[in-house]
Amino acid sequence: MSKLADAGAARISAGSSIAEAAYGLVHRAARELLEKGTTATLEGGFDYATLNALLLAEPAR
Repeated sequence: MSKLADAGAARISAGSSIAEAAYGLVHRAARELLEKGTTATLEGGFDYATLNALLLAEPAR
């Protein structure tokens, strides 16, 4: 990110890519659950306490 700032970028955008990736994960997880009865696709996600802390955190300035 510092290279982008050094080049004069004030902000960057991922557009809809983050939401599209989340929808893809939901699709893969649902398919796995329905077809195999497993949930390995969901490994590595945040637990509720971590997610709540992230959502309640003050934005960086």
